[in-house]
Amino acid sequence: MFERSKKAASLVKRLIAVAAVPALSILAISLAPHPSDSDASALYVATDDAYVHVDELTADVFLTDSAAELVSRENGNDLLLTAGQAVSVIYQDTVHSTVSEDGETVSQLLSRLDIQPSPLEMVSVAFLDSGVEVNIASEFVFYEHTSSVTEPEVVYQYNDKKPEWEETVIQEGTSGTRTETYEIIYQDGVETARQLIDVVDVPGEPAIVEKGTIANFANNSDPVSAINTNADGSGTITLENGQVLTFSEARTMKGTAYTANEGKVGTITASGTKVRLGVVAVDRKVMPLGTKVYVVSNDGMYTYGFAIAEDTGVRGNIIDLYMNTYNDCIQFGVRDCTVYVLD
Repeated sequence: MFERSKKAASLVKRLIAVAAVPALSILAISLAPHPSDSDASALYVATDDAYVHVDELTADVFLTDSAAELVSRENGNDLLLTAGQAVSVIYQDTVHSTVSEDGETVSQLLSRLDIQPSPLEMVSVAFLDSGVEVNIASEFVFYEHTSSVTEPEVVYQYNDKKPEWEETVIQEGTSGTRTETYEIIYQDGVETARQLIDVVDVPGEPAIVEKGTIANFANNSDPVSAINTNADGSGTITLENGQVLTFSEARTMKGTAYTANEGKVGTITASGTKVRLGVVAVDRKVMPLGTKVYVVSNDGMYTYGFAIAEDTGVRGNIIDLYMNTYNDCIQFGVRDCTVYVLD
């Protein structure tokens, strides 16, 4: 899209003064032959739209044919002016003022003023509140505006109560726009320079995603090498890789097991996460949801490992361990467990 420039090169100083007027627009494109006349050369553009893309123009684009007539590339007709309009023609640093006559076209008006554009000069017309303004020059400066859609920014909110693999979209984002303005110089009917002079970004609404930060405690690829308990019940769990985790207390709880594979239990926990190894169900009055634990059976036969209290469905001092299969649940049965409540 094009907008008349508010500045131009030294060769069009007069055009600068005119461009300062809030005109509707002056447009220009590079040379192109008239659809029916290969002798067409100079360009003539008329519009009453402040922002018109050249590719969208039809009857508003005119070319000078071999008879010096300015004719539409769509229908071959010249632009007919309304009788009695004030017309200013700016040509070779001179302003010619006149009033359009009845049935007069722009070509006829220029002929009456004894003005004939050369084959390499461009003619542009702007319809102002004060009348019609015609500019004739071999150099024009215009602004071209291009717009594009930008993807929404993603903003993360971190939750230290959820595992690091879990992401929840809190707010869907909306796209923004990016508008680039190019200053374009046309000389002798041809674009000779183009420069990016301004960029305006209008951001959309960001997408807000909640992301967990705690490690996946169901992953026991790093075995425990030692558990040390202090006199106050707190202590440390040391992994074989050297990582040391601290716990605030060690509880004795009745351990049971459940699975979703038999279709009797849903696949979404009370916390809104998917059931999986490392999820345990508790009575939230006994243990808050989001509590991180390490679970071993007191008979030394079973180590469930690291888990997060994300589900409910039990009452009292019970911890229900999620298993992948019903057979795993049967093998575990009911066992007294030591539950280390991690910090």
